[in-house]
Amino acid sequence: MDKNLYLLAEFDEATQIKFREFEEIIIYSSLSGTQTKNIPYHITLGSFSSDCENYLVNMLDEIGKIKSAFDLTFSSLGLFGLKVLFLNPDMSRELIELHDFTKGKSLHRDDSLAAHATVLIDEPENILKILPPLAEKFRAFRGKIRYVSLYEFFPARFIGRTELRDRA
Repeated sequence: MDKNLYLLAEFDEATQIKFREFEEIIIYSSLSGTQTKNIPYHITLGSFSSDCENYLVNMLDEIGKIKSAFDLTFSSLGLFGLKVLFLNPDMSRELIELHDFTKGKSLHRDDSLAAHATVLIDEPENILKILPPLAEKFRAFRGKIRYVSLYEFFPARFIGRTELRDRA
């Protein structure tokens, strides 16, 4: 299987904690899913060929110098079919600009951005089982994008991370 590189917009610790509350509901329901474990909750900005690693490491450095952390609102649960359950962030100028900044050498260079933060990838019957308790718990909330990181998958290999600047 070919490995690819991925740029991830990671949430701050307070937002990570909020996502872990949903994870606890999933675990309590005896589900675990097939989503990648042991990486921070995030929004994927793009996928890249493995030969772009040096380019992307340099991009991380540049992102950290010029991009600021930003808030976003998670307004709903969402589904990709009945296989992927995610939290849906409202689109923002900052998220679109970060995505546009990173997409130059992406494997998918179109203008689409299906921003989402996956909480569970599983079989349809398990998605249907967990949806009611998650929907009952879910209330719109504010989160923050604080970091951009670079990973290689699969298996997961952490390559680097930059912290976004505080707003002036």
